[in-house]
Amino acid sequence: MNTYGEVIRNIRTNKGLSQKEVYLDIISKSYAIEFEKGNHEITLRLLEQILNRLMMGIDEFFYIYRGYKLSKHDTFTNKYSKAGNNNDLEALIEIYQELHQREDLTSKIHLAEVRSRIRLLKHFNLTGQFEKNVILTEDIETITNYLNNLQSWTLQEMQLFTNTLNYIDYDQRDILFQTLIKSMKKYEAHERGRDVICVMLTNMIYELIMINQISYAEILLENLNNISSPQYQTLFFKIVYKYYNGLIKIKRNSKEEGTKLAQSAIDVLYEFGEPYQAKTLESILSQILQ
Repeated sequence: MNTYGEVIRNIRTNKGLSQKEVYLDIISKSYAIEFEKGNHEITLRLLEQILNRLMMGIDEFFYIYRGYKLSKHDTFTNKYSKAGNNNDLEALIEIYQELHQREDLTSKIHLAEVRSRIRLLKHFNLTGQFEKNVILTEDIETITNYLNNLQSWTLQEMQLFTNTLNYIDYDQRDILFQTLIKSMKKYEAHERGRDVICVMLTNMIYELIMINQISYAEILLENLNNISSPQYQTLFFKIVYKYYNGLIKIKRNSKEEGTKLAQSAIDVLYEFGEPYQAKTLESILSQILQ
């Protein structure tokens, strides 16, 4: 694998920039020459300054550095999200088998996460209902113990909590939520962090509606609307906002209006080729209306 300096040199020359244009007042000319040959290293702070001159973010740099490949964590996240969103049990089982061959802590955490999702989806395919009691106690403990042992979370832990929120008991969830709150505000201006927070809020609103904590659900729904709008709002979260608004109206005894609102959100998902997401929301709506 090339060094950071060699990759920087390739990017610089492809952009038609001179060493002076990139390195002036950051590192000396002689150091820059050796850096680009792979003979010197630099600090992350200096690397970020150099990347600013190249008009490139650090995430993009590491993507190029890895040969235009995602990191191990991002690769897992993408595969796992795609398989879960498409109800693709075969793909989930393949991910599970890959994780089962590894011994590191991160893989063990992901193993518990994926196995829980597999058991949940198998049960949903058979019954049309999400029942968290089909998840193994040991997997829930693996996830909650890991999260409880951390004083603060990065995006990886926030994402893990978001993905497994529905599995965790209410008492444990309240404790973990306090840790999440400390970290959440720091990431609101961070694009990826904002997406994780939106998904987390979506899951929590569902849980609060299901246990009739409607006032709290309304507060979180407004937070979801604020954090995803106006300049950051995506179509998916517009649909989610509309759907949960419908469920809350049903709970507030406006059954006809709420059902119409929720069903219209479901119809949009079908129209946009998201049948699994649509069926999931239909199942929840059906439970609410019973």
